Amino acid sequence: MRTIKKYKLTLLVLALGLTSLLAFVPVIASAQLLPITTLPNTVVDNLDRTMNRNAERMQQLQQQRLIEQQLQQSIVTKAQLLDPLLQLPAVVPIIDNHGKLLWNDVQVELGLRAIEREWLLLVSPSQWQELVATVPALSKLVQTRKNLDSLGLQLIKIKVPESLDNMTMLRQQLPELLAPYLSRNFLYQPQTSEDIPQASNELMSTAVETKLAAMCELPITLGMVDTAILVDHAAWPTEVNRFRLIQRHFLPEAIPKSYSHGTAVAGVLAGDNTDLSPLLPSLTLYSAGAFYAQNDYQQGATLDSILQALNWLVEQQSRVINMSLTGPDNAVLSQVVTRLVAKNIILVAAVGNGGLAAVPLYPAAYDGVIAVTAVDDTQVLYRWANQGEYIDFAALGVKVLTTRADGSIGRESGTSIAAPLVSAKVACLLASMPELTLVQVVTQLQQQALDLGVPGKDNQYGYGLLTRPLKTGL
Repeated sequence: MRTIKKYKLTLLVLALGLTSLLAFVPVIASAQLLPITTLPNTVVDNLDRTMNRNAERMQQLQQQRLIEQQLQQSIVTKAQLLDPLLQLPAVVPIIDNHGKLLWNDVQVELGLRAIEREWLLLVSPSQWQELVATVPALSKLVQTRKNLDSLGLQLIKIKVPESLDNMTMLRQQLPELLAPYLSRNFLYQPQTSEDIPQASNELMSTAVETKLAAMCELPITLGMVDTAILVDHAAWPTEVNRFRLIQRHFLPEAIPKSYSHGTAVAGVLAGDNTDLSPLLPSLTLYSAGAFYAQNDYQQGATLDSILQALNWLVEQQSRVINMSLTGPDNAVLSQVVTRLVAKNIILVAAVGNGGLAAVPLYPAAYDGVIAVTAVDDTQVLYRWANQGEYIDFAALGVKVLTTRADGSIGRESGTSIAAPLVSAKVACLLASMPELTLVQVVTQLQQQALDLGVPGKDNQYGYGLLTRPLKTGL
C-alpha cells in the first residue's frame, strides 16, 4: 500500500512540473523572436568606426607583444654576453686579413682571458739589463721591446713555453725581483650594449626631444682608449674648430678593426644633429684604438695595446683620459696607473656591467681613478652595473642616443656610456681651472653631484649623480 501511494505521489509531482514547464515555453520562444528594424546610417557608421578602432588596437597590441618578446630575448642574450665565457670558446684564434694566425685568445685561471703564453714585463732600462744579466735565457723569449717614454719604462713582451705558462712556474724560474713587474697579457672588454628600438618610430620621436645644454662651451682636449671610431659619420660637426679627431691604432695593421664601441662613446661626447646634443661642442679628441673583434658581439683589448695607448695619450698632453673598459687587476697596469696619477693625469673609467655580485673591475677600482656607474633617466641604477666601495659617481648611461658604426643613430646602455659624461665634466673643470689637482677635482665633482641612495657616499651611486651643464661659482 505504501509503495502504491508513493508511486501516485511521484506521478503527481511530475505532472505538475511538466505543466509548469509548458506554461513558460511561449515566453521563452517569443523572447528569441526580436523584431527586425533598420538602423540609422549614423549608428551604422559609428559601429563601423568602433570596429575599425578595435581592429587597429588589436593589431597594435599584437605588434607591441612581438616587440616585447624580441626585447626580452635580446635582454636574455645580452645578459649572457656579460660573461664572455658564456659566449666565447676556450680558444679563439685571431686571424688577420690575409688569413694568418696572429694569436690565440684563451681562457686562463679564474675564468679570465689573455693571449696564449704571452707575458709582459714593465721595467726601467737599468732593471732590464739587470734581469738579462741574471737570467740570460730571458732575452731569447722576447717578442717585442717598446719604450714607453712618457712613463720612463720599457714594455717587454715575452712568449714562454707551455710548461711555464702560469705565474707559479714563472716565479720559480725567474728572479724574485720580477714579481712587481710581471703580468699576463690579459684582455679587457668594453662596457656597453646596443638597445633594440621600442617601436619602429622611436628615432623619429626623439627629434622633438629638448636639446640638452653642453657641459661647457670651452675648447676641450680629451683622450680615450677604445675601439676605432667611424670617421665619416654624418653626426660629426663639420664646422671648423667644432670637432677634431686624431686617431692612432695599437694593433697589427692587418687585423680587422672594430668601430662600434668607440663610435658610440665619441657620439656621447661630440655627436651633433637633430637627435644629438654634444657634451663638448668644441672638442679635440685623441682616440687610441686598442680593441679587436673577438666575435660579432664582443671586442677585446690586450694589456699590451692599452699600455701603449696610454703612453701615446700622455705624449699628446691629454690630461683627462676616458677608459670605458674593464678587466682584471695586475701588477703591470697598477704600476702604470700609479705613475699616471703621480703625473696629475686624471683617468675616468667605467665600473663594469657585471651586476650586483661582480668582483671589482679595473682600472676603475684602482686608487686615483674616478669610477663611474650608470643610471637611467629616472635616476634608477642600471640593472647590470657593478657595485662596491670604489664607485665614485653616477651618470646617465641607459638608453642614451648616440652614434653607431653603421652610420645610424641608436640607443646604447652601459657604464661605458656614462663614463664620458664625467670625463667631459672633469675636462671642463680643468679647462677653467688648470691648477686643480685630482683631489680638488673630486671635491668639485662632489659639490655638483645630486646625492642618490642612502645619504653620503654609497656602493651604488658613489657620491651621487653628475649631469650637464658644468656648474660654475662653487
